[in-house]
Amino acid sequence: MSEFTYSMWRGADPSSIIGFQKPLTDSFIQAAGSADQMTMEIRLPGPDGATHLYTVGRPEPADETTTLIPISPTRAVRVFSNEVFTADEAAVIFYTYYLTDTVSQPYVLRELDLSQELSEER
Repeated sequence: MSEFTYSMWRGADPSSIIGFQKPLTDSFIQAAGSADQMTMEIRLPGPDGATHLYTVGRPEPADETTTLIPISPTRAVRVFSNEVFTADEAAVIFYTYYLTDTVSQPYVLRELDLSQELSEER
């Protein structure tokens, strides 16, 4: 397997299928892993005006169980049990983001600490 991630963001020119949003500090949603087990992250503006990166999860409390999700041939991220999705579940979340620029209920967001290393060796 050589492809591990998929990202989506609004393009700078809505009439073109080619283009990148500038500045790159705007929001996006991305998923990584396999069709059976993937994690999803979203970057959104916070109340302070800055963007924040979050892991998407189900509303049920996370237990201490974690899953290692591959993000490249050599790296993976560790997420809680309520933050692991199938491709079908992720498709619904991506579609909602496409329509609304956010993640809707019932999903919850856990802010990631970008001062910490977020991935580990596989």
